[in-house]
Amino acid sequence: MKAMTLFISAVVALAAPTSADAQSIKPQTRWVNNHGSELVIQSIDPDGRLTGTYSSNQPDYKCHNVAIPVVGWVDGWLISYTMRASTGAIQCGTITSWTGYVKDDRLYAEWSLAYINTETFHPGLTRGTDVYRPK
Repeated sequence: MKAMTLFISAVVALAAPTSADAQSIKPQTRWVNNHGSELVIQSIDPDGRLTGTYSSNQPDYKCHNVAIPVVGWVDGWLISYTMRASTGAIQCGTITSWTGYVKDDRLYAEWSLAYINTETFHPGLTRGTDVYRPK
């Protein structure tokens, strides 16, 4: 009987909501990364589709502090979003994608940026990681 009680307790504990639920990504939130750039999550549809904006704080970037639309997906505490850096009159010449997760009130993301070199007109890729905190 004691073994059965322990087994039922273990099943109940495993079925209970986990900290991943507390880590889920919410709409209407702002995140600032370790470089001062900002991700604003405007909406998340019931199916997980994300919309928002990203503003780069890199001073040498053509679109410095310009809010560029992003689209992506959220699945619990996992996130992926992409930005085509063009806003009508401003053509920044980059496409960036991020993939990551939220843990301990931080968003950890790996990014890949595709660009065309303005001097050689050859395409290139740059990669890195960012850590965001809520703003």
